[in-house]
This record gives sequence, C-alpha cells and structure tokens, in this order.
Amino acid sequence: MLDSIKYDPLAPKRIEDIVGNTEVWTSTALSISNNLSPHIVLVGPAGCGKSLFMRIVLASFAYIVIDCTANFGLRDVRDTIRNFARGVRPNGNYRWIVFEHADSLTADTQAFLRRMLETTSNTTRFMFICKDGGAITEPVVSRASFITVSAPNDTECTFEIQRRTKFALDAGLVASIVQYSYGNLRSALLNSLAALHDTSQYRGPDYATISELLRKRPIDKDSGKWMEWAITAEQEARFKGIDLRDILRIGWNLNPIVANTCATWSRLGGTSPRTLFFDCIYKLNAFDE
Repeated sequence: MLDSIKYDPLAPKRIEDIVGNTEVWTSTALSISNNLSPHIVLVGPAGCGKSLFMRIVLASFAYIVIDCTANFGLRDVRDTIRNFARGVRPNGNYRWIVFEHADSLTADTQAFLRRMLETTSNTTRFMFICKDGGAITEPVVSRASFITVSAPNDTECTFEIQRRTKFALDAGLVASIVQYSYGNLRSALLNSLAALHDTSQYRGPDYATISELLRKRPIDKDSGKWMEWAITAEQEARFKGIDLRDILRIGWNLNPIVANTCATWSRLGGTSPRTLFFDCIYKLNAFDE
C-alpha cells in the first residue's frame, strides 16, 4: 500500500507535523489531551487531514472507529457502540467513538446517537467526521463542538509532497499533481508516491474520455438537453474515476462561473461535488454566451 510506513516513512506522526489548519489542530488536540473536549463534529473537504488528526490525537486513548458509508444505519454495530460507551475511563481518559463519513448517517440513526451523547457523557466522547456539516442534525450539533477545517493551499501541498518524497520528484510533475488534486492532499500524496516508486502510475486527467464527453454537449440552449448531458457525463465520470472539475475546467477554460464553482468545491461544510457540477452546468447554459 502506498500509504504504508514502507512507502511513506515521513508521514506525520505528531499534530504539529500536519500541514494546514495548524491553529485548529493544535487547540483541538490540547483540549482532547486534557480531557476538556466536548463531543466534536469535525467538518472539512476530502484530504485535508481529518482522519490523520484523529489517529494521531487519539493514539493514547481507548477508541473505536465506525465507517458510516457501510453502516449508515448502524444496525450491526449498535450493541458494540453501547457496550464500548458504557465502559470505564482508562487512566481517567475519556473513551472516544469516531464516526467517519458521518454525513452518511440517517436522521433516525443520529437520534439514537443523540441520546447516547447525553447518557454516556461521563465516560465517552463522540467525534463525527464529515465533509457536509449540514447533514448532521441540529440535536447532535447543539451537543457538540462544531469544528471546521479547510483544504491546504497549493503552497502547503507542494511543500508536503516535496518533504514526503525527499525532493526526488520533478518540480513540474509536482505542480501538475497539486493542480489536479484540487486541495485534496491525500490524493496528491498518493499520486506523488506512485510517481516516486513507478513513474508510469501518474497520468493526470483522462483527457481522451473528457474530450469525448465534451464533444457530446448539446449545440443549443435547451436546458433539458443540457441536464440530460450533465447526468450522463457525471455518471461516466464517476465510473471512470474522473474529477468533475476537470470536465468543467477543460470544457470552459477561464470561465468565471467555472472558477467560482471550483472554488466553492472545498467550502467549509461544503455542498456535494455532484450538486455543484449540475448547478454550474445550469448557470453556464443560462448565462454563458
């Protein structure tokens, strides 16, 4: 695995080594380490270091991690959660239950967890990690600290890639990887490590597929045809692993509507990329000449 210690020996092992959002990570880690933290809703775009922070800061705590993409109803793990939350505090430290991709949780599931936030607060803290803060219900948010982090900027991404690869990669290749990672440092690092160990692994955007999708765009302003094209393009992009922003930027280079939409992609608490893609296509069809 490219993200293993063998291939990535310089991965951060301390909170201060995490790139970007330094003040947020430091203050939150201090609160957790001193057992002063309330429950946490941690919101930020993909690849900004949320899961990395969680693994480092909770290394000395008793904790379990639930992947909510596979357990959005928590049907198979509710007893596990209950039993773990009711355990004693080892060495006086809180137990932590972490829900990754918590924006996948249903409203009913969050209602179940909301009750546990109250009944087990003497022994356990809950951390909800997500990209869309709006998917977390108000009863949960009101009982937690809502913490937002942003995507690392290009300079931070470039520095971290160079550090983790010991400056072994060509600067032009690093710049290209950073450009098409769109602030997702995890993605940028995986591509960089792949390029470091096998230069044939990184190929950048799939220009051939994107060009074929763009060729099928409607020639008139019929909004129905444009939405039909957008749906087909989104499905094809998802199947081929293509970033929707590449379709927008290659198809409408330097268009301000596209630039604003791509900037919104990593907005704190953000909207889903699929929603933004369709919204952008609608605006291009309505306003762009």
